[in-house]
Amino acid sequence: MNYRKQILDLLIPHFERDETYHLLVCDMGFGSYDQIRLRFPNRVTNAGIMEQSTVGIAAGMAIGGMVPVVYSIVNFICFRAIEQVRNDIILQGLNVKLIGTGANDYFEKLGRSHTCARDDVKIMELVKMPIFDPYEMNRRSISFSQMVDTWITSDKAGYLRV
Repeated sequence: MNYRKQILDLLIPHFERDETYHLLVCDMGFGSYDQIRLRFPNRVTNAGIMEQSTVGIAAGMAIGGMVPVVYSIVNFICFRAIEQVRNDIILQGLNVKLIGTGANDYFEKLGRSHTCARDDVKIMELVKMPIFDPYEMNRRSISFSQMVDTWITSDKAGYLRV
């Protein structure tokens, strides 16, 4: 099971209810975030291939009272931007939501640069980022939509791997 399409659909009701949510996409999506972009054009930004800076921008948005949601391929969030995740989000106690898409080597056909198996979990644990893992939710007896609701409505940062 891959939750890439479902996560973005599940964000729409939250974006409808709360104008502080803003989606920051790291040069990807391939149409997967079109529904959010079309409905909330002023609250979606494609930041391009700059994951470290996107996390920093998200931190600034959170300081300003917004709830940014960063959407990127899992390994670019957990490998390329981990210093910013730790310093800009965790150490400051900011409410930034991270979505790592392509968990469990979904993008393996794109090469090793686009995969990380489950190393993302280990890395996020090292910096004390709360992790929401739908691939483990069967052990917790909750649905994916319940997990997303808990993750997105929390007043703390969280990393959702899809």
